[in-house]
Amino acid sequence: MKIIIQVNSFYKEHLKWFVESILNAYSMVLFTSKKRAGLILLFTTFLDPAAGFSGLLGVIFTNQISSYLGVYREKVRKGLYGFNGLLVGLAMTLYYNPSFNLYLVLYAGCVLLVIITIWLEGSLGYYYGLPVLSLPFVIVTFIIYMAFFNYNHFDIKNSSSIISLPEFPNLPILIIAYIKSLGSIFFQTSPWAGVLISFVLFYVSRISFLLSIVGFITGSGFQILLGGNLDDINGGLVGFNYILTAIALGGIFLVPSPKTFILTGIASISVALVASFTKIFFHFFNLPVLSFPFAIVTLLFLYTIKQLRNANFKVMDLLPGSPEENLDYYNTRLKRFGGMGLYLKLPFLGEWCVSQGYNGKYTHKEEWSSSLDFMALGNDGKVRKGLKDDLTDYFTYGLPVIAVGSGRVVKVVSHIEDNRISEVKVEKEEKWGNLVIIEHAHGVYSNVSHLKKDSITVKEGEYVVIGTKLGLAGNSGRSPEPHLHLHFQSSPEIGASTIEIPFTQFIKLEKESKRSFQFNSIPQQSDTISNLIPEINLKNFFTLSPGTKINLDYVTNKSVRETWYSKIDLFGGRFLEDEKGNILYFFLGNDYFASLDYQGETNSPLFLFFISSYRVPFFSLESEWEEAMTYKHLSGIISKILKDIIAPFSDIVSYRWLGKIDEKGNLNSTLTKNNREVIYTTTADFSATFPGSIQVTDKKGIKSEILFV
Repeated sequence: MKIIIQVNSFYKEHLKWFVESILNAYSMVLFTSKKRAGLILLFTTFLDPAAGFSGLLGVIFTNQISSYLGVYREKVRKGLYGFNGLLVGLAMTLYYNPSFNLYLVLYAGCVLLVIITIWLEGSLGYYYGLPVLSLPFVIVTFIIYMAFFNYNHFDIKNSSSIISLPEFPNLPILIIAYIKSLGSIFFQTSPWAGVLISFVLFYVSRISFLLSIVGFITGSGFQILLGGNLDDINGGLVGFNYILTAIALGGIFLVPSPKTFILTGIASISVALVASFTKIFFHFFNLPVLSFPFAIVTLLFLYTIKQLRNANFKVMDLLPGSPEENLDYYNTRLKRFGGMGLYLKLPFLGEWCVSQGYNGKYTHKEEWSSSLDFMALGNDGKVRKGLKDDLTDYFTYGLPVIAVGSGRVVKVVSHIEDNRISEVKVEKEEKWGNLVIIEHAHGVYSNVSHLKKDSITVKEGEYVVIGTKLGLAGNSGRSPEPHLHLHFQSSPEIGASTIEIPFTQFIKLEKESKRSFQFNSIPQQSDTISNLIPEINLKNFFTLSPGTKINLDYVTNKSVRETWYSKIDLFGGRFLEDEKGNILYFFLGNDYFASLDYQGETNSPLFLFFISSYRVPFFSLESEWEEAMTYKHLSGIISKILKDIIAPFSDIVSYRWLGKIDEKGNLNSTLTKNNREVIYTTTADFSATFPGSIQVTDKKGIKSEILFV
């Protein structure tokens, strides 16, 4: 028994990690983490046994060296270092026969590869937020190829070592060229290898498959139009660069959309130009272009997009997944909570109205168009008391102004006198009045202006948390009547151009005193809005400290006792896990609980809790809202494939989650398809003990219930 336990422990700690680190290295070449895909790709490389064995050694060497040097084991397991080692190993047999000396050089190259990867991660990653891609492979392989000119103990390769395969069918030249280009990613010359890789690509991502075709056709078309060397296309020597660039920019590092598909075409043309330059530049040394055009063009485009912050291109700043996963992440997280990763609230307490919105008709023009003006409202909904003609007649004047988010105070102005009503006598440089500018993140600053003279309570250089009192609303600067001006800007200077940034959430007063929650949005002209003030009891209900054990009864036609566990992963992600291994990821904010994602069976009570608690504001007044939810949990295989293809071009495949807090404070939700066909309805009473009492009805009318114990 003790031996079995030791074997299991060894498997979990070492052998499993070893196998996964190898398979993930193969799959990472196609920007995926699917281990089945890695296994098929490993097999594919052995269609050329010499290349396959050398590539496998490259992965093992790289992973071993990375671990020895102290690289984070999880990064090695995910193949983030090994995939470059794989490519170096495959490239070693392009010109030379396998030998001990060749593998010795491979090991030395892998040592250099790990060092260069770490260096590039520190420079490209830290300073510019860019991935290293296959740049380490390109650098090391060029170094090795050049070094071979100085060594004599290597056998030059005279013939191919490909295993005997059936004759490939006679297909149109462009299709064969595309297939060969896919094979060339793994240094395979057999078109059958390209066929296997195309199946793997379609399996891991339908969007990637489409992008590969778009990139290849555009890049090859440009090459043909200019009279380029057709051997580069027909032999697949350059075409794989079009394919990799299209996948990377079209759906891996950017959220896929019609605009990213167009971008891939533009990038593929650039790749063709860089590939032609590289080919001629290295012609004297008889060196191939490798994936240099892909790496350099992709990095240049990503850097440009990050710098310009074009809203048409949504950058994936976290470790990306497949295009489908990235699109799903954008629709269900970034759209819901904001792409900036910042928690931002309104700069005041109570109910205020938007007296001038974006592109307002008075002062919000040109470079300051993305600005908001607010005025406080009395119980009668008016901005003035109507008692006298001075500043104090306005409800706004003298009210607290708070920080919209946490950050460092970079600028304070507090000496400017308040204007009398309708009188604006200020110098041009003082038009913003008394103000506070806060840096919330790199390139994100908030500016609250027109504050009361000498009311500001924070100092430059001070760090403030969200909701900190900054000062009092006033009438300084270019302000004919008391109001609060807010905008965001990308630099700390007074008067800098404004940028459009949404608030995380706020409450909007609708007609007939109804309220609606607004998430990741910007208030409009004349809106009456307020911050959400969390209710302590509801907030405490969702505490869910890591390590908490939750017992509940799941009632259908019979009652079943279940246990959930609240946990936290290595990256700080919070999740609930049941005894069957089903997982619900969630976010616990200051004023709301949100379910983020679910992994597991859809017939479990944990999944029903996922759809009943997609978002729970810590607020019990009557209100309603709507959010997008992924289709992936409730779609069959064929349906999901079709939706994956449609998703980048239309939101029609997304589901809709409608939340409504009733007069009793219960949360009622409805999950529908885009055509409003109801899939689930739920009613949740979040009181007593977590998870409360939840009633669920599916589209067939079958009822179930989750009860706390």
